[in-house]
Amino acid sequence: MPSVVATHDRTSADYQQQWDNLVPQGYRPISLSVYGAASDPRYAAVWVQRSGPAFAGIHGVGHAGFQTFVNTWAAKGYSPTIIAATGPADAPVFAAVMELEGHGVSLTRHGLSTGSDSDQGTIEFWLAEARRRDWIPRWIAAYGTTNDRRYAIVLDPNPGHVVWSIDGLHGENAGTYQQRFDAQRQQWARPAFVTVTPDGGYLSLFRDDSLGDDWAARHGLTSGDYQREADTWMPKGLYPAYVQAGGAVGNTRFATFFARQDRPLPRVFRATGPAVPSMHAIDDVVEERMRATGTRATAVAVTHHGRLVYARGFTWGEAAYPTTQPTSMFRLASCSKPITAMAIFQLVQEKRLSLEDRLVDRVGFELPPGATRDARFANIRIKHLLTHSAGWENPPGDYWQAAQAFGQANMPVSKRRFAGYMASRPMQFAPGTKQVYSNLGYMMLGLVVESLRGSDYTRAVQDTMLTPLGLTRPHRTPTRQADQRPGAARQHDGALRVGPSAIAGPAGGPHPLAALPYGGEDYALFDSFGGWCMAPVDYAKLLAAFALGAANPLLNPDSVQAMWTVPPVSPPSTGFRYTHGWASWNEPNGVRGFEHGGAMPGVATRILLRTDGWGYAIFSNGGSVADIYYAIAGLPASAWPTHDLFPQYGIPAYQLPTVTPAAATPIADHRPAALRGEAASELEPLRAA
Repeated sequence: MPSVVATHDRTSADYQQQWDNLVPQGYRPISLSVYGAASDPRYAAVWVQRSGPAFAGIHGVGHAGFQTFVNTWAAKGYSPTIIAATGPADAPVFAAVMELEGHGVSLTRHGLSTGSDSDQGTIEFWLAEARRRDWIPRWIAAYGTTNDRRYAIVLDPNPGHVVWSIDGLHGENAGTYQQRFDAQRQQWARPAFVTVTPDGGYLSLFRDDSLGDDWAARHGLTSGDYQREADTWMPKGLYPAYVQAGGAVGNTRFATFFARQDRPLPRVFRATGPAVPSMHAIDDVVEERMRATGTRATAVAVTHHGRLVYARGFTWGEAAYPTTQPTSMFRLASCSKPITAMAIFQLVQEKRLSLEDRLVDRVGFELPPGATRDARFANIRIKHLLTHSAGWENPPGDYWQAAQAFGQANMPVSKRRFAGYMASRPMQFAPGTKQVYSNLGYMMLGLVVESLRGSDYTRAVQDTMLTPLGLTRPHRTPTRQADQRPGAARQHDGALRVGPSAIAGPAGGPHPLAALPYGGEDYALFDSFGGWCMAPVDYAKLLAAFALGAANPLLNPDSVQAMWTVPPVSPPSTGFRYTHGWASWNEPNGVRGFEHGGAMPGVATRILLRTDGWGYAIFSNGGSVADIYYAIAGLPASAWPTHDLFPQYGIPAYQLPTVTPAAATPIADHRPAALRGEAASELEPLRAA
């Protein structure tokens, strides 16, 4: 622990004396708060004795004095690092610190109000601008009154692509902020800054970088409470990384964060799984993309003519961050849909189902009391559900509405009830007349599987597909963080979003807050369209089956051909040729490619296979998936290994004849635009638009 001085409730003169005494001793301010009345402000500060860039400070000035200070030192290359303010909007008192950091002058604004994100005079505008330009808030201050609140903000470059979130612009009360804190901790975020508004509300900045696991955050503290917390934690080596206060003197409340350091820990890149020198291009592409986007965990598996020839896990995280393995399990999001399509075609192959069968003849729906179905619902056929042409453009309801429609007091709503509620809602077009991507359709297909197999969807797929292939890891992803299985990758939403819980609280509200990846969606409802959790090596075993031709243990050639047939409803003008559970395209050399992507909070996945014998599964827990198509499609014949890694990961190998490695034809990317880049976001898969 460095030498630290932390003080609070000091007058302007006291703070000046601190500056005069501590700066010559090598101390520098890392946190500063000004609070109380503008006529007699108080200061709370944290000083750390360490070297660093040159700095300058000011306090006790108004708008004009603050602007002059910024202009003067910005001209010398200094950038604001701390801004604090108190008092009314038209006559505030500012305090600030600027440092010669060497990255140019950070964008700094003050006097901002709340309002439209298209108005440059609002805090919303600059936060939206930060998102667009990949900046990150360094410091934010709130002053003024409840009816005329103002903000000052510093926005820094974000070369490390740190994920962040600001909430409570209107001042959350202590209880709501506690819910937000609890929800953010569920996605491994920390409060990087919490400011207390003059009327006692909380405005919080959360980040996903780390100061280590040993820390303590507190809010709602009186002056005496804060002193007792400091007396408790500082002897243990934890000091305030920030302390902020708001409210009148005598009724001030403090928020603080004690940690062993106030600067984020560095990230380290590491890879696991056997290196394949001839396929090193994949390693390079994945590492470059993870560093460029801040993605923490990615795993890749590649198959060639029925063999697993490449399987690696990649981690871009702090030293203590869980190391990604080829067997690390990721949520699949919509890469679950091809699995459901295969389960349906197995039933067709067994002659227990026809693509022409009506949904209502295969699944019984319990409608909410007094509800009726859209007349067109009776015309939905299995083929319509598989090809996203069943009749829904936008999800016609949400979790909480469904629960209330059945008279439930509390969440969650069951999958059967949710399906019944959706069946009672209006449809947007007649089945079979056009193609619009629909998670709801694949949810209904899961119910078809359950009805005909006589078990829940997950168990049915495990019994008919996964267990016969020797796959034991795949499972339906749990919703709560505490229920995730050992070896499951962490989910980090790309904006640290928090929303109403879909699994807890009263159906009619108020809904407690939950992290989107861990309670903001109910994954018990997702199983057949987005709920599988598995390792890429496991999905690779499924993909490899399609290189076996007539020996495919999942589907015979006729079933495969039917599954991969593009329906007439698929619009050729878009280039997005969706078959029955797979997006497809044709190469000029006659090779067909089949692909699916998936994206949800903290999930980015892609699977691909080609009719010339190779495929891949690439799963990530960030907002991006490296498109390794070029790196694989351009491999020369000598690059394709003849080894088989399936047994190394506890997966039985297929019984295959010895084959001579064939060249992968070097080609341009002929995939339609809809299949390139990242999968579309599926943030709200079942909610009303």
